[in-house]
Amino acid sequence: MKTNAFTLPFTIFIAFITILIVTGSASIFKTQIQYEKMIQNYYLASTKLNLALIQTKESSLLSGDFKINYGDADVTCQATDSSLATFNCKITLQNGYTLTKTTNP
Repeated sequence: MKTNAFTLPFTIFIAFITILIVTGSASIFKTQIQYEKMIQNYYLASTKLNLALIQTKESSLLSGDFKINYGDADVTCQATDSSLATFNCKITLQNGYTLTKTTNP
């Protein structure tokens, strides 16, 4: 078999392309995981906030300003008007995620 100077550069080129593909895929996967965690934290905080407001409303503790602990989350709400129809609420989860939301109980 005759040797040539084309085989080594071609092999290195294929290896380089393969490394780029694997690195790019890992980067896309990492970004996707970060977005999924953000979405999960948002829905968890939103759900806990809604449940905390329901619990507060049922126990007749709904006032202008209130602070409660719901599970492992701290919920602080302030009324935006005197009719107690709208609240600005801030919820902080145990993992440090904070959500600020205007809601109607």
